Amino acid sequence: MRWLPDCSNELKHYDNIANEFKRNNLRITIPSYYSYFHYPEKKEAEIIRRIYKVDEELRHEDLKTKKAVTILKYGKNVVYDDDLIVEEIKKISNSIDSKIEIDKLSIIPTNVKKDFHFILFDHIKSHRGNKTGYTVVTNSNTQATDVTQSIRSPIHMEISLTEAINLLNLVGCTKDIKLYPIYDAPNDEMLDEIRKNIDSFTIKYNFTFEDYSSLKLGSLFFGTTAVGNTHKELPNKYDLVQQDMQIIVTDKIGLLACLGLYIISTLDNEIVLKKMNSYGIDLEKVIQLKDLALKNLTEPRLSLGRIVSKYLPDFENEFDVNSNILVTHPISKNGISSFKELSQLINKEVVIDQQQIPYVDKDVSTFLAKEHLIANIGASTSDTNLIIVSKDLAPTIVEELAKHKFNPTIIGRIGKPIISDKSTTAKKVLFHNYDKI
Repeated sequence: MRWLPDCSNELKHYDNIANEFKRNNLRITIPSYYSYFHYPEKKEAEIIRRIYKVDEELRHEDLKTKKAVTILKYGKNVVYDDDLIVEEIKKISNSIDSKIEIDKLSIIPTNVKKDFHFILFDHIKSHRGNKTGYTVVTNSNTQATDVTQSIRSPIHMEISLTEAINLLNLVGCTKDIKLYPIYDAPNDEMLDEIRKNIDSFTIKYNFTFEDYSSLKLGSLFFGTTAVGNTHKELPNKYDLVQQDMQIIVTDKIGLLACLGLYIISTLDNEIVLKKMNSYGIDLEKVIQLKDLALKNLTEPRLSLGRIVSKYLPDFENEFDVNSNILVTHPISKNGISSFKELSQLINKEVVIDQQQIPYVDKDVSTFLAKEHLIANIGASTSDTNLIIVSKDLAPTIVEELAKHKFNPTIIGRIGKPIISDKSTTAKKVLFHNYDKI
């Protein structure tokens, strides 16, 4: 039941945490969903994986690396308590013997005993040479899946592989993609099944991967680190975003919540027979939405990478605020809270017309909200993202997305700059006809 879309594996209170770790060996820069740096042609970045148990000393100095992407797996009592998880991260920082920057940090709650908790660092070793573009590194883990399927089903691994690829494509990174699966299972038979599933997925989409073997802890886990290159500038120009620019959602939101409803409905017939029917929702509709969710979770949307890349300037060229995509940001599992993250990054109000929020099914979203079944009714699949562009460019981007079978919507606009004093870093998301959130 932990693989339901109402849980989040990202740290909260970003500003406070970033400030707390300014002077530590572990420098956390969040919110972010990838790490990047310049790369020289034909010199691939190396990923050096280190796995530790909780409270184990973390050796890093011998690696001579400055960046890493990280996954932490802790007990749910720690993960869901902001103070406790920050204390645990401080312990990790104090244990590291040299400075390292973390741009992408995922935290996973678990009910299993402490022997299966772990700290994973994928250290990034880059190379010197003439700069020709950017290398982008990200990671993911299967946070929501169809738990009614067999544990040997390939979808559990495919979800993390797909999400990592989608994150690379979201910044226009479409070249030289390489996957570094992170996986574990209680026995060798299941490990062999996972490896076969990885082989099948990478062959199907023509990706390369490197198998660093399992975590060797004996507890089920599915995750991925992914690396790719681009010869374009990256869509992270938060400082160029201006008032009244348009916010586009690439696809309808809330599909992951529909998967959660399907799982709940299989466990409780009363919900299916009484409550859902009273809202005009039948089981067939829920099954169709579940199937669509699984399709989107397990099939990378490579066309998004091509669209984003098309509207980015070439490497080391200036952005044109009228003709380039300035910012992209994932909605994915975070749902509506992703708009708050966006507001933090651009330091401006995000104004959303609540009538324009494109829920995949309004009856289902209303039902989930009124019955308090899933906390995050906007939880979406990893192909659902935000794009910021000028008013002039917005119709073109919407048309491009629609051509490639997305369901794009201009959901709102950029509001006024946020003026804050030294004592506050509050960010605002404004919903027409709603109170400030």
